[in-house]
Amino acid sequence: MINNSRNFVPTNIRVFYHIAREAYSEMNKTLKLGKKPKSCDEFGSVITYDAQQKTYKNAFITIVFCGIFLESLLHRLIVEQKGHATFIKYDYKSYKDKLELLGCEDKAILDDCIQFQGARKEVVHEKCYVYNNHFRVAQKEAAFAMGLIQKIVNYFDLEKRLE
Repeated sequence: MINNSRNFVPTNIRVFYHIAREAYSEMNKTLKLGKKPKSCDEFGSVITYDAQQKTYKNAFITIVFCGIFLESLLHRLIVEQKGHATFIKYDYKSYKDKLELLGCEDKAILDDCIQFQGARKEVVHEKCYVYNNHFRVAQKEAAFAMGLIQKIVNYFDLEKRLE
């Protein structure tokens, strides 16, 4: 990414984005390979046991790197648009607050950020049982995280910058 002064700024944002996407793709591939149709006369499918927990591991990688990507991206955008001093004030604020600072008014994205931030905390830090009377499915949370990241990339028109 390049800042307003046209100086090169080293960043790993693209790498974080691609790690998340690759892990998500691998998770889906493994899920598909582990799903077998039932016998001819039965409707549905059977999900085979994943002894290596590949889908689970890739779901975690997806969730973690979506968070790393989002945090890094918001840092760069705030510094580029609002300056470093403003970022310092927002460093520990929520994704929603940071997006609003950047002018994002898309309610779906802002609401999804709240959900993602909570899910990430619960899944990654094993706090599901502390905060809720339900459990989260890592693969579903990974899909949600990738959807959110894609919405944000599209909202800020960043696809070409992340290639």
